[in-house]
Amino acid sequence: MNSMKRREILLSLMAAAAAMTLTAPAGAQAPDKFPFRLNWTLYGEHAPFFVALDKGFYKDVGLDVEILEGSGPTTVAQLTANSTNPVSYVDAATMMRGINAGMPIKAVGVTLQQSPMSFIYRADNPRPSKISEIKDSRIAITAGDASLAIFTAFMGKLDMKVSDVKLITVANPAAKEQAVLGGQADSLLGYFMDQGPRMQLKSGVKMGWTRLYAMAGISTLSSAIIINNDWAKDPKNQDRLRRFLAASQRGWEYTRQHPDEAAEIFIKHAPAFNTEIALLEITGTLTITNTKHTQDKPLFSGFVGEIRRPDRAGGFKQVLHQRISGAAAVYDREKVTPIPCLSAAGRGETFRLAYFDSGTGRQ
Repeated sequence: MNSMKRREILLSLMAAAAAMTLTAPAGAQAPDKFPFRLNWTLYGEHAPFFVALDKGFYKDVGLDVEILEGSGPTTVAQLTANSTNPVSYVDAATMMRGINAGMPIKAVGVTLQQSPMSFIYRADNPRPSKISEIKDSRIAITAGDASLAIFTAFMGKLDMKVSDVKLITVANPAAKEQAVLGGQADSLLGYFMDQGPRMQLKSGVKMGWTRLYAMAGISTLSSAIIINNDWAKDPKNQDRLRRFLAASQRGWEYTRQHPDEAAEIFIKHAPAFNTEIALLEITGTLTITNTKHTQDKPLFSGFVGEIRRPDRAGGFKQVLHQRISGAAAVYDREKVTPIPCLSAAGRGETFRLAYFDSGTGRQ
């Protein structure tokens, strides 16, 4: 039996176990309301959650999930911190900045375990597509651009400084795209499976991209399901969360097995997309849900490896090692705190923005 088949069976068993936590059959009582706020307006990375919704995986575990669009990860993290949306979807970097600012939030599942951050450029002006083209490149950014953190680490790994490129500061993300399309900038920093295909769809201009990881082996944990710490203290909410994670894992695994169907499901909820672009974004997303160390493990979890951050000189120094609980632990009700998490708060846990150096052999 191959690993994907074993994983599919495991996820079905775990979802069944989660459903059994209900005090009565799902058909005998109203399902629990469960709003879930996304990081941005819809794009292909979100498709697995809609697969779980449309295939009835959430209903199977007694949840009435409402998937809500977001307006940027910083805003969404704040909504989670103030309990407006206790469960949401943001990138790990934004989450950790929030924790450092005192937000009572933590991650309970990391969907993207490699960074999708890339140079995105017009295909007829592919710059920079290799290290020798980075110096003096014109890169469009916004003030306080979240991508600058990983870009600083990237430049440090290459023994370069951010000042070696020309940063073109613009007012908002849409202006970044226009700067590249109009030739005022060579590239922007963004997610290869989102912004590139979307720009191509909207403008009709063929786009290209080069991942930072492909150039220098620098990566980070990326998108994650996060929760409000105080909300999660309620045993009823813990139970709802277990069921949500189980059904979401099924949605992601089903998407992996049936990407074409997932694309068709997604465009029903995101009619601005066509099937081609939706499928391109979905298949791109699925390439970064695991590392070689978590390939056969349940989605959202696994061994992180050696966690590093850039020092002031642009180099790297080790922060800590940490093993993330396996997703199956979500369903082990014997555990005092069965929800796996990455946290900088509570029970003395520590986590920092994770920069991975491929030279360690860990990631």
